[in-house]
Amino acid sequence: MKKNIVLYLFLFTALILIFQLVNSKKVFDDLNGKWTDTKALNEKLEETIFQLKLRLDDQNDFNLDGNEYALRSFEELNIQNISNHIKDQLYETNLLREKNDLIPYAEMDRTFLINKVKVLNHRWVVADFSDGNYWGEIFLTYQIDKNGGLDFELKEHFIYPNPD
Repeated sequence: MKKNIVLYLFLFTALILIFQLVNSKKVFDDLNGKWTDTKALNEKLEETIFQLKLRLDDQNDFNLDGNEYALRSFEELNIQNISNHIKDQLYETNLLREKNDLIPYAEMDRTFLINKVKVLNHRWVVADFSDGNYWGEIFLTYQIDKNGGLDFELKEHFIYPNPD
């Protein structure tokens, strides 16, 4: 009887070990597959990030913040972020109750307001404007005086045809 109990315990232990071996093999293969998929996804995402960085560098080619030569012309001014200062001054023209002189179009439905501004360098600005129905863009030059005041001059403008 004692001999049979030892034999049964041995068989039971062997079955448990075989079960553990098969189960751990399946878990290992599953984790290995997930790891391979994750590694491939990471490589793809790294390539996407690299492409986005290249696109961002291309976009920053015409941007005051990334242009050291243009920024040197503002060293004598005591303005922390010159791009934001210029944008703020342009956005303040939206607050004028009379006609905005920078947008050369008569009011059609509502007043034209400047929506987006991109400061290209130490002399040029491109801005987007709309009244909700009509959209356009303007190209401006600007001068900054010693006190930080800005004078804008309209150089080019256009309005998109209404798609309606």
